[in-house]
Amino acid sequence: MSQAHGAAQFLNPATVGTGVFASRLQSNYRSQLFDGVSLIKTIVVGWDSKINNQNPEVKNYLGVGGVIISDQLMNGVFQTNYATLNAAYHMFFDKDVKRKLALGMGVTFAQSSLQLNRLKFYDQFNQGNFTENSQSISLQNLKGSASSVSVSSGLLYTSHLQTSFMQMGASAFFVTKPEMSISKDYGTSSFRSVMFFNFEKESDDNDKTFMLHASFNQRSNINQVLVGGAISFPFGNNYEYINRIYTGLFYRVGDAVIPQVTILLNKHRFGLSYDFFSKIATSAELNRTCFEFSFSTSFGKRKFEYLRTVFD
Repeated sequence: MSQAHGAAQFLNPATVGTGVFASRLQSNYRSQLFDGVSLIKTIVVGWDSKINNQNPEVKNYLGVGGVIISDQLMNGVFQTNYATLNAAYHMFFDKDVKRKLALGMGVTFAQSSLQLNRLKFYDQFNQGNFTENSQSISLQNLKGSASSVSVSSGLLYTSHLQTSFMQMGASAFFVTKPEMSISKDYGTSSFRSVMFFNFEKESDDNDKTFMLHASFNQRSNINQVLVGGAISFPFGNNYEYINRIYTGLFYRVGDAVIPQVTILLNKHRFGLSYDFFSKIATSAELNRTCFEFSFSTSFGKRKFEYLRTVFD
């Protein structure tokens, strides 16, 4: 994800219940094109909310939420859908409820499907005989669908003041992939870890802010680092909200340069990014391009008079 900071539960289950409002809805749409043809799509939709303690003197609270992720290859020929439920307990360090630690856990149900009837080769040799519109022999060892259950855990520290926001988190995902192969010769379990840092601070110049994001993602012996930042400019201020437009640049190390534009408007956030890949996809020199949209909106009353950030 080029805008992973806009899909909090994608990074850490402990992020449920964060933000300045009672609840929020977050979504991302990512499309990867190869030579102008969209082959890979990723859709993320998440919702989370706060459950306050019955005792008003206890400021600690429980955050709950869920996220649905759909990975679609070749217009759904191969598709994996993930449904995750997350819960996190938020504990404040101070009476001003500005610094807190959150512990989160999640459980994920994954369902993969493969439309074998759409994977046809118009001509090939099969045991010395020429056939037309035939299916690859290797595909006959695959099942049409499979499911699995995975778990995750996360730790999150947040300092949220009236003029600044800082957040650090680490999470571990114990992933069991849906087993599509009839053969039992390979393992489907893996471990994924994520660490990230978010920061935003308001300047003294007309409510401008500076935003930074860095994340490290390790899975299946593949390390991925995303770093970048943005500057925001206020517009159309009113009594309750400060609207901002962010322009920034991110770099996924060794892979892509990603310019981004984000608009914070009332309770809504709109984001657009485009990946300029630094290397070709395969030895066949397929040109890759990728764009990603993000949208989030908040519900309910404003819980805290904190800085309204792009990470909300």
